[in-house]
Amino acid sequence: MDEMRKKIIIQEINSWKESRILREQYCNYLLALYCQGELPPSKSNKTESKKTTFFQGC
Repeated sequence: MDEMRKKIIIQEINSWKESRILREQYCNYLLALYCQGELPPSKSNKTESKKTTFFQGC
């Protein structure tokens, strides 16, 4: 598959994940499929880690 096409598909899946159009598990599956088993960093993972760090400090 063309790299540019793959990049666009991955961006779309990430936007679906952020807007919760699809469940996170489905998006993770599709991302793993298109990234050949490696999940790319996403914005939602960064915000979750910040929330976790905040609550661990309490």
